[in-house]
Amino acid sequence: MDVTEAWNIIRVKIIGNNDQDFVNDFKMQCTDEERIIFILNVMLKYNIIPSMYHDTKNAKESEKLRECGNKIFLSMPLTSTSCMETLRLYTESIAYAPYPSEQLALAYANRSAVLIKLHKYEECICDIDRALALTYPDKLRAKIYVRQIDCFEALNHPRMEFAIDEAQQWLNKMSLDNVNCKNLDDKLASIKKMPKTCNTNKQSNKKHRIKPPLPTIKTCNAKFPCASDALTMKYNEQYGRHIVATKKIEPNEILVVEKPYSLLLNPENMYTHCSNCLEVCWANIPCDYCTCSMYCSEECKITSWQKYHDIECSVFPSMLKMNYSTSQLFSLRIAIQAVRESSSIQALKEELKEVDGCNDPFMKGFSKNGVLMGNKYRCLLAFDTHAKDTEDRLFIRSLNASFILYTLATCTNMFGNPLKKDIAELLKINDVTFVGGLILRNQRLIPCNRHGFTELQLCRMLPFSRGSAMMPFLTLFNHSCDPNVARHSRSGHMIMSALYPIEKGEQIFDSYSQLYSYIPKAIRQKDLLKKYFFKCNCLPCQENWPLFNDLKSVINFGIKKDVFYDVVKLLKKCNTYKENAKKGIIFDKSDIVDDAIRMIKLFYYQTPKPCLELTQLIEELKSIVYLTGNKFEIPRL
Repeated sequence: MDVTEAWNIIRVKIIGNNDQDFVNDFKMQCTDEERIIFILNVMLKYNIIPSMYHDTKNAKESEKLRECGNKIFLSMPLTSTSCMETLRLYTESIAYAPYPSEQLALAYANRSAVLIKLHKYEECICDIDRALALTYPDKLRAKIYVRQIDCFEALNHPRMEFAIDEAQQWLNKMSLDNVNCKNLDDKLASIKKMPKTCNTNKQSNKKHRIKPPLPTIKTCNAKFPCASDALTMKYNEQYGRHIVATKKIEPNEILVVEKPYSLLLNPENMYTHCSNCLEVCWANIPCDYCTCSMYCSEECKITSWQKYHDIECSVFPSMLKMNYSTSQLFSLRIAIQAVRESSSIQALKEELKEVDGCNDPFMKGFSKNGVLMGNKYRCLLAFDTHAKDTEDRLFIRSLNASFILYTLATCTNMFGNPLKKDIAELLKINDVTFVGGLILRNQRLIPCNRHGFTELQLCRMLPFSRGSAMMPFLTLFNHSCDPNVARHSRSGHMIMSALYPIEKGEQIFDSYSQLYSYIPKAIRQKDLLKKYFFKCNCLPCQENWPLFNDLKSVINFGIKKDVFYDVVKLLKKCNTYKENAKKGIIFDKSDIVDDAIRMIKLFYYQTPKPCLELTQLIEELKSIVYLTGNKFEIPRL
């Protein structure tokens, strides 16, 4: 049965009978491990056994998905949208195809036909090589060699002559009475007649996207290696742990370049992004065993397997079929990483005991030498789990964690070998219940502490979530509905930069997604209270700042007209830049950024907040910064 069925049984048999002793007994459990033991005993008493939904490699399913892709690819004039849908179906076909198999070879070859339409020539070549390395039918080989030649031609690739020879050899084995073979032979003949120096206009369609290097921090912080020395941490009763400036900070100054402790891809991005690094991948390769993890390279595939996927592999497909939430999937991922990085489960128990016993709220989660090591689970152990969570929510999370634990213990090698599907036996093994407690703890800390790992979708110029990230240092920043910093994601890192001038001693405020200019105060406060358990007391909330359309212009504050016209010109220039970016034209924008910073500083010091033009400038600066981060651009045909 699934968690919903189990919850219904418990409500009917226990809660429905007004069993107050049961409720009181659950309240008496003080630790997450005790709660897991309590729930396992309930499951044992009422014979609640979690179901497993196996979703394994399946040749017939692979063929079905490939045929669906063929129907779209062959039945209508191709558009960018239909190409993307076909690509997704062929990629899913690759995920389901057994390794090695003819189905896998055919799916790779079919995907290569879409990739060449999208001008993804290098990725097309990779898929053709993968198909040819498998049991690809001899009668079809000439066709994909000719496709590969088209890619080599577009790239002016040195392998072109070899591919022409290979294509000719396979064509010679085929009957030219066949119309398709005759067409291929004619095409090959025309390619041979081309001057070697000639290159078609396909070359111009290949757009090299050179990723900008990661920004650098002027001087790194001794206690927070991922942060600038312009930041420090303080603690008080009002704000808890929070970050303040140690010196004056300028707009657009880089403050943090942090690598996540852990990343988890959103399930809906499974066939377009790498499950390990979360990069966009047009020709990803599948896990050899499961259907829900795909990678941009063999390197990412191996790294993922060694770090966590060898355990997840037999668990995640079932959890996805049973509609487990991202938080629940992430809670398992982080627990596996925690056990893996520790020398033993016993050592991890000691570390957990040490952190929980720390009476210094300032240093909790820091390493013994006083440094916040973002690549260690110890950092996450200091995260707030919101102990005042409602009993119902805590009970359901405990039930979810117990279901995950049962599957983990009985279907993986997490504890040496898969254990017997016997809850009574699992209850006797301390390591099992301890790991269950970790999973529950992770479920409780993830919702309030995770960050969205984002990408800019150029068609709409808006940031969307690729997945979830656990960021030990960035979690220390408090919220404001008018933050003085912005975050964006890039190549396995999250970058934070200043938006406004920030004075020495001023607190640095991030945004938990609620901005005063777009969402009314009542809705912001209700949402923040529900999700993060606090009532926002930032300046926009205290003064109930108006929404964007009701903001006053700088003209109302006595700014000279020539300055006003300068900012209007700048905003037009920003809009032109963004419109070009939507078309894939991204040029040097340093002059726009410099002008925006100059105007932001002018308005910040000379006009009261909130102000329409200052808000617009801040939004434009954020948009330009996002363009240096992760992007997902659908190619034009």
